[in-house]
Amino acid sequence: MVSSIGAGNNTLGDAPPKAAAVNKKAEKREIAKAKILNATLNLIADKGLASLSHRSIASAAGVQLAMTTYYFGTIDNILVAAFREFYKSMEPINAELVSEGDALLARSQGPDGALTDRDQYIQGVAEIFGSMIDAGPGSRLRQIRIESQFLFEQHASEALAEEIQSYNDWLADIALRFIQPIGGNNPSLDAQLFLWTVQCLEFSSVSSFSMKGASSRDALLRLLRGFCV
Repeated sequence: MVSSIGAGNNTLGDAPPKAAAVNKKAEKREIAKAKILNATLNLIADKGLASLSHRSIASAAGVQLAMTTYYFGTIDNILVAAFREFYKSMEPINAELVSEGDALLARSQGPDGALTDRDQYIQGVAEIFGSMIDAGPGSRLRQIRIESQFLFEQHASEALAEEIQSYNDWLADIALRFIQPIGGNNPSLDAQLFLWTVQCLEFSSVSSFSMKGASSRDALLRLLRGFCV
């Protein structure tokens, strides 16, 4: 017979003490890992990939030095996890970009699905991307700095290189959504050229070089019209 002493102390649905302790430990682990990854991305944005070490990351994250090794093992593992966090942060930004492109295409198509005015559509694409770039990095400054550091990394591990390639493939697919309706002879190549140009123009905001004598919109418009030749 079960003793009634202490009966009713735990309400229905309360986790047992052991389970609660495990959950608390897991929560602390996730908080520590998030601090480490956020600190890594901040260091990359402010000082570049060359600034990273277990010590610099732990110091920036405000955690014990051993925790970076305990949770991630190597710097390469931290970089892969940090890049995935960066990738995730870009999803809502690019979703909005795709939404603008879909709306532009819907306005530009006739009942048969063909463009009613190809040059007007091209001007619309140049306006969307040109406005994004010429408005200045603003709140995206951190992301542009991080992206440029990763994409120009010359000594990426195999795992990180695969993550970066996946990210670039995603961007190329987005670019193709904008370029395909133009109807050039090689839309996949055109989309890649368009993506590289957009990235170059964006990265100029965090580098020592810039384009002289034209806006980003003008440069993109010239490139896009060239796809029709």
